[in-house]
Amino acid sequence: MNKRVSAFGCVLVVGLINSGFVGAQQPSPSVSAGFGVDTTIADVRNVLALVRAYLAQPDSSARTRGLWSTATEFDRTTGDVTARQANQGFPATVVGVIPAMPGDSVYIVRILYARADSLGGAAPLALQRLYAVRESGAPYAFRLSSAFPRMRTNWERRSKGPITFWYVPGQRPNAARINRATAFVDSVAKLFNVPVPRQLDVIVGASMDDVERAIGLDFFPESSGPGQRSGGLNLGFIILSGNPAIGEAYFHEFVHSVLGPSIPAGNGLLSEGVATWLGGSRGRSPREMYRLLRSYQQSDSTLTLSGLIRSRFQVADDDRATNLLYATGALIADTIYRRQGIRGLRSIYELKGDQDALIRGIASALGFSPTDNRSLDNWWRTEAGRASRDN
Repeated sequence: MNKRVSAFGCVLVVGLINSGFVGAQQPSPSVSAGFGVDTTIADVRNVLALVRAYLAQPDSSARTRGLWSTATEFDRTTGDVTARQANQGFPATVVGVIPAMPGDSVYIVRILYARADSLGGAAPLALQRLYAVRESGAPYAFRLSSAFPRMRTNWERRSKGPITFWYVPGQRPNAARINRATAFVDSVAKLFNVPVPRQLDVIVGASMDDVERAIGLDFFPESSGPGQRSGGLNLGFIILSGNPAIGEAYFHEFVHSVLGPSIPAGNGLLSEGVATWLGGSRGRSPREMYRLLRSYQQSDSTLTLSGLIRSRFQVADDDRATNLLYATGALIADTIYRRQGIRGLRSIYELKGDQDALIRGIASALGFSPTDNRSLDNWWRTEAGRASRDN
Protein backbone atom coordinates (compact mmCIF):
# COMPACT_ATOMS: atom_id res chain seq x y z
CA MET A 1 0.00 0.00 0.00
CA ASN A 2 1.17 3.49 -0.72
CA LYS A 3 2.32 5.36 2.36
CA ARG A 4 -0.40 7.99 2.42
CA VAL A 5 -2.40 6.39 5.18
CA SER A 6 -3.29 6.93 8.76
CA ALA A 7 -1.83 3.61 9.64
CA PHE A 8 -4.78 1.53 10.87
CA GLY A 9 -7.67 2.84 8.84
CA CYS A 10 -8.21 5.09 5.88
CA VAL A 11 -7.77 8.80 6.06
CA LEU A 12 -6.64 9.40 2.51
CA VAL A 13 -6.01 6.01 0.95
CA VAL A 14 -7.23 2.51 1.59
CA GLY A 15 -4.82 -0.19 0.56
CA LEU A 16 -7.39 -2.86 -0.16
CA ILE A 17 -10.16 -1.82 -2.52
CA ASN A 18 -12.56 -4.20 -4.14
CA SER A 19 -12.85 -4.42 -7.89
CA GLY A 20 -15.25 -2.33 -9.91
CA PHE A 21 -16.94 0.73 -8.49
CA VAL A 22 -15.89 0.52 -4.86
CA GLY A 23 -18.39 1.19 -2.09
CA ALA A 24 -18.52 3.89 0.56
CA GLN A 25 -17.47 6.83 -1.59
CA GLN A 26 -18.70 10.07 -0.08
CA PRO A 27 -20.89 12.35 -2.20
CA SER A 28 -19.68 15.90 -2.69
CA PRO A 29 -21.83 18.40 -0.75
CA SER A 30 -21.58 20.86 -3.63
CA VAL A 31 -20.43 20.88 -7.25
CA SER A 32 -19.64 24.25 -8.75
CA ALA A 33 -18.23 25.50 -12.03
CA GLY A 34 -14.77 27.07 -12.11
CA PHE A 35 -14.27 30.50 -13.65
CA GLY A 36 -13.07 28.98 -16.93
CA VAL A 37 -16.14 26.77 -17.37
CA ASP A 38 -18.59 28.53 -19.69
CA THR A 39 -22.04 27.16 -18.99
CA THR A 40 -23.60 29.18 -21.82
CA ILE A 41 -22.22 26.44 -24.10
CA ALA A 42 -24.77 23.62 -24.29
CA ASP A 43 -22.23 20.77 -24.16
CA VAL A 44 -20.45 22.27 -21.18
CA ARG A 45 -23.74 22.83 -19.38
CA ASN A 46 -24.78 19.22 -20.02
CA VAL A 47 -21.44 17.84 -18.83
CA LEU A 48 -21.62 19.92 -15.65
CA ALA A 49 -25.13 18.57 -14.96
CA LEU A 50 -23.84 15.03 -15.55
CA VAL A 51 -20.97 15.52 -13.08
CA ARG A 52 -23.37 16.90 -10.48
CA ALA A 53 -25.62 13.88 -10.85
CA TYR A 54 -22.68 11.51 -10.57
CA LEU A 55 -21.05 13.15 -7.55
CA ALA A 56 -24.35 13.14 -5.68
CA GLN A 57 -24.02 9.34 -5.64
CA PRO A 58 -20.56 8.28 -6.92
CA ASP A 59 -20.96 4.52 -6.84
CA SER A 60 -21.90 1.56 -9.01
CA SER A 61 -25.44 2.87 -9.49
CA ALA A 62 -23.96 5.35 -11.98
CA ARG A 63 -24.18 2.61 -14.60
CA THR A 64 -27.77 1.66 -13.87
CA ARG A 65 -28.67 5.36 -13.83
CA GLY A 66 -27.14 5.74 -17.27
CA LEU A 67 -24.45 8.16 -16.11
CA TRP A 68 -21.44 5.96 -16.80
CA SER A 69 -20.48 4.65 -20.21
CA THR A 70 -20.63 0.93 -20.88
CA ALA A 71 -19.16 1.21 -24.37
CA THR A 72 -15.79 -0.32 -23.38
CA GLU A 73 -15.04 -3.44 -21.37
CA PHE A 74 -13.05 -1.42 -18.85
CA ASP A 75 -15.93 0.96 -18.17
CA ARG A 76 -18.39 -1.93 -17.97
CA THR A 77 -16.35 -3.99 -15.53
CA THR A 78 -14.19 -1.51 -13.62
CA GLY A 79 -15.39 2.04 -13.96
CA ASP A 80 -14.07 4.91 -11.88
CA VAL A 81 -10.86 3.63 -10.29
CA THR A 82 -10.09 7.08 -8.85
CA ALA A 83 -13.33 7.29 -6.87
CA ARG A 84 -12.06 5.96 -3.55
CA GLN A 85 -9.33 8.57 -3.35
CA ALA A 86 -11.14 11.52 -4.88
CA ASN A 87 -14.66 11.14 -3.47
CA GLN A 88 -14.21 11.75 0.23
CA GLY A 89 -16.98 14.25 0.82
CA PHE A 90 -15.08 17.37 -0.23
CA PRO A 91 -16.79 20.13 -2.22
CA ALA A 92 -16.05 19.73 -5.92
CA THR A 93 -15.28 22.32 -8.57
CA VAL A 94 -15.30 21.45 -12.27
CA VAL A 95 -12.27 23.41 -13.44
CA GLY A 96 -12.23 22.30 -17.06
CA VAL A 97 -14.45 20.83 -19.78
CA ILE A 98 -12.11 20.69 -22.76
CA PRO A 99 -12.34 18.77 -26.05
CA ALA A 100 -10.07 15.72 -25.95
CA MET A 101 -9.55 15.96 -29.71
CA PRO A 102 -10.83 18.01 -32.63
CA GLY A 103 -14.60 17.81 -32.66
CA ASP A 104 -16.98 17.60 -29.73
CA SER A 105 -17.65 13.90 -29.11
CA VAL A 106 -15.29 13.50 -26.13
CA TYR A 107 -14.42 16.06 -23.45
CA ILE A 108 -11.75 15.94 -20.76
CA VAL A 109 -13.38 16.83 -17.44
CA ARG A 110 -11.14 17.97 -14.59
CA ILE A 111 -12.61 18.10 -11.10
CA LEU A 112 -10.87 19.70 -8.12
CA TYR A 113 -11.82 18.49 -4.63
CA ALA A 114 -11.00 20.94 -1.84
CA ARG A 115 -12.40 22.31 1.40
CA ALA A 116 -11.66 25.39 3.47
CA ASP A 117 -8.80 25.11 5.92
CA SER A 118 -8.50 26.63 9.38
CA LEU A 119 -6.85 29.78 8.00
CA GLY A 120 -9.62 30.52 5.53
CA GLY A 121 -7.78 29.14 2.53
CA ALA A 122 -8.48 26.03 0.48
CA ALA A 123 -7.06 22.59 1.31
CA PRO A 124 -7.04 20.59 -1.94
CA LEU A 125 -7.44 16.83 -1.81
CA ALA A 126 -7.38 15.70 -5.43
CA LEU A 127 -7.54 16.73 -9.05
CA GLN A 128 -9.50 14.06 -10.91
CA ARG A 129 -9.63 13.61 -14.68
CA LEU A 130 -12.64 11.90 -16.22
CA TYR A 131 -13.92 11.86 -19.78
CA ALA A 132 -17.39 12.78 -20.99
CA VAL A 133 -18.40 10.83 -24.08
CA ARG A 134 -21.35 11.83 -26.26
CA GLU A 135 -23.70 8.85 -26.42
CA SER A 136 -27.17 8.47 -27.85
CA GLY A 137 -29.86 8.14 -25.20
CA ALA A 138 -27.70 9.44 -22.35
CA PRO A 139 -29.66 11.46 -19.74
CA TYR A 140 -27.40 14.48 -20.22
CA ALA A 141 -26.33 13.73 -23.81
CA PHE A 142 -23.01 12.47 -22.39
CA ARG A 143 -21.79 9.63 -20.16
CA LEU A 144 -18.65 9.55 -18.04
CA SER A 145 -15.71 7.30 -18.84
CA SER A 146 -12.35 6.39 -17.28
CA ALA A 147 -8.95 7.77 -18.24
CA PHE A 148 -6.89 4.57 -18.18
CA PRO A 149 -8.07 2.97 -21.46
CA ARG A 150 -7.24 6.20 -23.29
CA MET A 151 -3.88 6.68 -21.61
CA ARG A 152 -2.58 3.20 -22.39
CA THR A 153 -3.44 3.11 -26.11
CA ASN A 154 0.17 3.21 -27.31
CA TRP A 155 1.89 1.88 -24.21
CA GLU A 156 4.12 -1.15 -24.19
CA ARG A 157 2.57 -4.12 -22.44
CA ARG A 158 3.34 -7.71 -21.51
CA SER A 159 0.95 -10.48 -20.47
CA LYS A 160 1.61 -13.70 -18.63
CA GLY A 161 -1.08 -15.87 -17.10
CA PRO A 162 -3.80 -13.64 -15.66
CA ILE A 163 -1.57 -10.56 -15.39
CA THR A 164 -1.16 -7.78 -17.95
CA PHE A 165 1.63 -5.30 -17.23
CA TRP A 166 1.26 -1.80 -18.66
CA TYR A 167 4.35 0.41 -18.90
CA VAL A 168 4.21 4.16 -18.49
CA PRO A 169 6.40 5.61 -21.29
CA GLY A 170 10.04 5.41 -20.20
CA GLN A 171 9.64 2.10 -18.36
CA ARG A 172 10.81 -1.21 -19.83
CA PRO A 173 9.63 -4.78 -19.14
CA ASN A 174 11.70 -7.00 -16.88
CA ALA A 175 11.14 -10.66 -17.79
CA ALA A 176 12.52 -12.03 -14.51
CA ARG A 177 10.17 -9.88 -12.43
CA ILE A 178 7.23 -10.83 -14.64
CA ASN A 179 7.96 -14.52 -14.07
CA ARG A 180 8.34 -14.02 -10.33
CA ALA A 181 5.10 -12.05 -10.09
CA THR A 182 3.11 -14.72 -11.93
CA ALA A 183 4.54 -17.51 -9.78
CA PHE A 184 3.89 -15.48 -6.62
CA VAL A 185 0.21 -14.94 -7.47
CA ASP A 186 -0.19 -18.68 -8.03
CA SER A 187 1.53 -19.48 -4.72
CA VAL A 188 -0.64 -17.11 -2.67
CA ALA A 189 -3.82 -18.51 -4.21
CA LYS A 190 -2.65 -22.06 -3.50
CA LEU A 191 -1.64 -21.27 0.10
CA PHE A 192 -5.06 -19.84 0.93
CA ASN A 193 -6.99 -22.20 -1.36
CA VAL A 194 -8.64 -19.39 -3.32
CA PRO A 195 -8.99 -18.87 -7.08
CA VAL A 196 -6.34 -17.00 -9.02
CA PRO A 197 -7.87 -13.72 -10.28
CA ARG A 198 -9.06 -14.01 -13.85
CA GLN A 199 -7.40 -10.74 -14.78
CA LEU A 200 -4.99 -8.36 -13.09
CA ASP A 201 -3.73 -5.13 -14.63
CA VAL A 202 -0.45 -3.77 -13.28
CA ILE A 203 0.60 -0.23 -14.16
CA VAL A 204 4.38 0.15 -13.88
CA GLY A 205 5.79 3.67 -13.55
CA ALA A 206 8.72 5.61 -12.14
CA SER A 207 6.73 7.17 -9.30
CA MET A 208 3.27 7.33 -7.77
CA ASP A 209 2.67 10.49 -9.78
CA ASP A 210 3.23 8.44 -12.94
CA VAL A 211 0.82 5.66 -12.13
CA GLU A 212 -1.84 7.89 -10.59
CA ARG A 213 -1.93 10.09 -13.67
CA ALA A 214 -2.42 6.92 -15.71
CA ILE A 215 -5.77 6.30 -14.01
CA GLY A 216 -6.87 9.94 -14.06
CA LEU A 217 -5.67 11.20 -10.68
CA ASP A 218 -3.61 14.24 -11.64
CA PHE A 219 -2.95 15.39 -8.08
CA PHE A 220 -3.08 13.75 -4.68
CA PRO A 221 -1.22 14.87 -1.52
CA GLU A 222 2.20 13.36 -0.87
CA SER A 223 3.63 12.61 2.56
CA SER A 224 6.49 14.90 3.49
CA GLY A 225 10.03 13.68 3.98
CA PRO A 226 12.66 11.78 2.04
CA GLY A 227 11.85 8.82 -0.16
CA GLN A 228 8.14 9.51 -0.49
CA ARG A 229 7.86 9.63 -4.27
CA SER A 230 7.47 5.91 -4.82
CA GLY A 231 5.07 3.28 -3.62
CA GLY A 232 2.26 1.00 -4.64
CA LEU A 233 -1.50 0.80 -4.35
CA ASN A 234 -4.05 -1.94 -4.75
CA LEU A 235 -7.31 -1.11 -6.53
CA GLY A 236 -8.79 -4.58 -6.65
CA PHE A 237 -7.95 -5.94 -10.10
CA ILE A 238 -5.64 -3.00 -10.84
CA ILE A 239 -2.28 -2.55 -9.12
CA LEU A 240 -0.28 0.66 -9.25
CA SER A 241 3.47 0.07 -9.00
CA GLY A 242 5.26 3.38 -8.68
CA ASN A 243 8.60 2.06 -7.45
CA PRO A 244 11.02 1.24 -10.30
CA ALA A 245 13.22 -0.78 -7.93
CA ILE A 246 10.30 -3.20 -7.51
CA GLY A 247 8.53 -2.79 -10.84
CA GLU A 248 6.40 -5.75 -11.84
CA ALA A 249 7.16 -7.68 -8.63
CA TYR A 250 5.15 -5.56 -6.17
CA PHE A 251 4.25 -8.65 -4.14
CA HIS A 252 2.60 -6.82 -1.24
CA GLU A 253 -0.14 -5.47 -3.49
CA PHE A 254 -0.58 -8.81 -5.27
CA VAL A 255 -1.55 -10.38 -1.93
CA HIS A 256 -4.40 -7.89 -1.58
CA SER A 257 -5.61 -8.56 -5.12
CA VAL A 258 -5.53 -12.35 -4.71
CA LEU A 259 -7.21 -12.49 -1.28
CA GLY A 260 -9.61 -9.56 -1.58
CA PRO A 261 -12.32 -11.14 -3.75
CA SER A 262 -12.43 -14.41 -1.77
CA ILE A 263 -11.45 -13.54 1.82
CA PRO A 264 -12.51 -10.03 2.82
CA ALA A 265 -10.20 -8.76 5.56
CA GLY A 266 -11.92 -8.03 8.86
CA ASN A 267 -9.23 -5.70 10.19
CA GLY A 268 -6.39 -3.57 8.86
CA LEU A 269 -3.69 -5.08 11.09
CA LEU A 270 -3.89 -8.56 9.59
CA SER A 271 -4.81 -7.33 6.11
CA GLU A 272 -1.54 -5.41 5.87
CA GLY A 273 0.24 -7.94 8.07
CA VAL A 274 -0.43 -10.90 5.79
CA ALA A 275 0.55 -8.84 2.74
CA THR A 276 3.82 -7.91 4.47
CA TRP A 277 4.43 -11.44 5.76
CA LEU A 278 4.22 -12.82 2.23
CA GLY A 279 5.33 -9.86 0.13
CA GLY A 280 7.35 -7.44 2.25
CA SER A 281 6.72 -3.70 2.24
CA ARG A 282 8.05 -1.00 -0.11
CA GLY A 283 11.06 -3.05 -1.15
CA ARG A 284 11.86 -4.36 2.35
CA SER A 285 11.70 -8.10 3.00
CA PRO A 286 9.67 -9.40 5.98
CA ARG A 287 12.95 -9.97 7.84
CA GLU A 288 13.98 -6.36 7.26
CA MET A 289 10.59 -5.23 8.56
CA TYR A 290 11.08 -7.27 11.74
CA ARG A 291 14.48 -5.64 12.25
CA LEU A 292 12.91 -2.23 11.79
CA LEU A 293 10.21 -3.13 14.32
CA ARG A 294 12.86 -4.24 16.79
CA SER A 295 14.72 -0.95 16.40
CA TYR A 296 11.53 0.95 17.20
CA GLN A 297 10.95 -1.18 20.29
CA GLN A 298 14.50 -0.64 21.52
CA SER A 299 14.26 3.12 21.05
CA ASP A 300 10.93 3.45 22.89
CA SER A 301 10.31 1.32 25.97
CA THR A 302 6.74 2.65 26.31
CA LEU A 303 5.51 0.96 23.14
CA THR A 304 3.19 -1.99 23.75
CA LEU A 305 1.25 -4.13 21.31
CA SER A 306 -2.05 -3.71 23.15
CA GLY A 307 -1.50 0.04 23.36
CA LEU A 308 -0.73 0.35 19.67
CA ILE A 309 -3.81 -1.63 18.68
CA ARG A 310 -6.06 0.43 20.96
CA SER A 311 -4.64 3.66 19.53
CA ARG A 312 -5.00 2.33 15.97
CA PHE A 313 -1.23 2.62 15.60
CA GLN A 314 -1.32 6.39 15.90
CA VAL A 315 2.15 7.71 16.64
CA ALA A 316 3.62 11.10 15.86
CA ASP A 317 5.62 9.94 12.83
CA ASP A 318 3.41 8.63 10.01
CA ASP A 319 6.26 6.61 8.49
CA ARG A 320 6.94 4.92 11.82
CA ALA A 321 3.23 4.28 12.36
CA THR A 322 2.95 2.53 8.99
CA ASN A 323 6.04 0.42 9.57
CA LEU A 324 4.90 -0.53 13.07
CA LEU A 325 1.53 -1.63 11.71
CA TYR A 326 2.91 -3.65 8.80
CA ALA A 327 5.75 -5.33 10.69
CA THR A 328 3.60 -6.12 13.72
CA GLY A 329 0.87 -7.58 11.53
CA ALA A 330 3.43 -9.71 9.69
CA LEU A 331 4.89 -10.98 12.96
CA ILE A 332 1.44 -11.97 14.21
CA ALA A 333 0.57 -13.64 10.89
CA ASP A 334 3.80 -15.64 10.85
CA THR A 335 3.39 -16.88 14.42
CA ILE A 336 -0.28 -17.83 14.05
CA TYR A 337 0.49 -19.67 10.81
CA ARG A 338 3.27 -21.66 12.49
CA ARG A 339 0.96 -22.51 15.41
CA GLN A 340 -2.35 -23.15 13.66
CA GLY A 341 -1.80 -23.17 9.90
CA ILE A 342 -3.92 -21.33 7.34
CA ARG A 343 -7.22 -22.06 9.08
CA GLY A 344 -6.08 -20.30 12.25
CA LEU A 345 -4.58 -17.43 10.31
CA ARG A 346 -7.74 -16.93 8.28
CA SER A 347 -9.85 -16.72 11.44
CA ILE A 348 -7.84 -13.75 12.71
CA TYR A 349 -7.51 -12.23 9.22
CA GLU A 350 -11.31 -12.16 8.97
CA LEU A 351 -11.90 -11.10 12.58
CA LYS A 352 -14.13 -8.04 12.90
CA GLY A 353 -14.98 -5.92 15.89
CA ASP A 354 -13.47 -3.14 17.98
CA GLN A 355 -9.85 -2.94 19.06
CA ASP A 356 -10.42 -4.85 22.31
CA ALA A 357 -12.03 -7.70 20.37
CA LEU A 358 -9.00 -7.78 18.08
CA ILE A 359 -6.62 -7.89 21.06
CA ARG A 360 -8.58 -10.77 22.61
CA GLY A 361 -8.64 -12.70 19.34
CA ILE A 362 -4.91 -12.31 18.73
CA ALA A 363 -4.06 -13.25 22.32
CA SER A 364 -6.16 -16.42 22.10
CA ALA A 365 -4.65 -17.39 18.74
CA LEU A 366 -1.17 -17.01 20.23
CA GLY A 367 -2.05 -19.21 23.22
CA PHE A 368 -2.57 -16.52 25.88
CA SER A 369 -5.57 -15.69 27.99
CA PRO A 370 -7.75 -13.22 26.05
CA THR A 371 -7.38 -10.71 28.89
CA ASP A 372 -3.65 -11.22 29.50
CA ASN A 373 -2.30 -8.08 27.85
CA ARG A 374 1.00 -8.27 29.69
CA SER A 375 1.89 -11.66 28.22
CA LEU A 376 0.83 -10.44 24.78
CA ASP A 377 2.98 -7.33 25.07
CA ASN A 378 5.98 -9.34 26.28
CA TRP A 379 5.53 -11.81 23.41
CA TRP A 380 5.56 -8.93 20.91
CA ARG A 381 8.97 -7.72 22.05
CA THR A 382 10.48 -11.18 22.50
CA GLU A 383 9.22 -12.48 19.14
CA ALA A 384 10.37 -9.38 17.28
CA GLY A 385 13.86 -9.92 18.70
CA ARG A 386 13.87 -13.56 17.64
CA ALA A 387 12.48 -12.87 14.16
CA SER A 388 14.95 -10.06 13.52
CA ARG A 389 17.87 -12.39 14.30
CA ASP A 390 16.74 -15.44 12.30
CA ASN A 391 18.43 -16.15 8.99
